[in-house]
Amino acid sequence: MNIIKRLFEIINGTINKFALRLISEKAGTKAWIHRLIWRIGKRSEIFYQDGFIRNLDTKIFCNPDSELQDYVKELIEVPEGSVVKILDVGAGPVTMLGKKLQVRKVEITAVDPLANKYNEMLIKNNITPPVKTKEGFAERLSEQFENDYFDIAHAINSLDHCFDPVKALDEMLKVTKKGSYVVLKHSTNEAKKHNYSGLHQWNFFEEEGIFYISSSRLKVNVNKEFEEKAEVIARMIDGGNYLLVTLRKK
Repeated sequence: MNIIKRLFEIINGTINKFALRLISEKAGTKAWIHRLIWRIGKRSEIFYQDGFIRNLDTKIFCNPDSELQDYVKELIEVPEGSVVKILDVGAGPVTMLGKKLQVRKVEITAVDPLANKYNEMLIKNNITPPVKTKEGFAERLSEQFENDYFDIAHAINSLDHCFDPVKALDEMLKVTKKGSYVVLKHSTNEAKKHNYSGLHQWNFFEEEGIFYISSSRLKVNVNKEFEEKAEVIARMIDGGNYLLVTLRKK
C-alpha cells in the first residue's frame, strides 16, 4: 500500500506541478487550475477518510465530555456563563475539538465540503458523532453564516487542502467577531512532503515569525496580505511538529 501511495504522489504530483507552472503564477491563488486540482484530488481524501472512519476510536473522537484544547481555550474572551460559538472549518468526518469548557457552554459548528459523503460513511459504520459536520466550503463561509457571528473560527490540518486558502482565511475573518480570533493548527509544508499530490497543494510555514502560504509556484506573505484586517502571529509548537497561527480581527 505504501508503494502504491508513493507512486500516486509521484505521478499525480508531477502532473499538478506541470499544470501550475503553466497557469497559476498568472492568476495567483484564484487561478481556476487550483479548483480543478481540488476536484480531482478530493477522491484521494475520501479514500483516506474512509479508512479513518472504519478505524475510528469513538471513545476519543466522539466523546461529548472532552475538554476544549488549551490553544483554543486561551483565546476565548467571552464572559463566564456565556455561550462560546466556535466554527470548525474543514472539520472532516468528526471535529477534533473538545466539547466542553468550564463555566461556559460550547456551541460548535463544523463544516467541510465533503461532509455529505463523510456522513454517509459514518452511518454505514454506525457512528453518531456529538457534532455532525455540515457541508460548507471555507472559501464561501460568508454565504452560509452571518458576518461577525463566531467567537472563534478554527482549522486544524485542513486549510492547506483548500483550493484557495487565502480566500478561506478572509472568509473566516468575516464570520468572526471583531476582536476575536481565527486560529490555525497545521503540520508544516505538507504539500512538499506529499509532492503536491491529491489535496496537498499548499504549504503552511513561518519564517522569522511571519506566516507564509506557498504552492509549487507561489509564495504569499499572510501577515502583509491581512495587515489591515488582522494581527497575525505565527509560532511553532509541540516540539516543532505543528505551526500555530492566530489572526485577531481588527
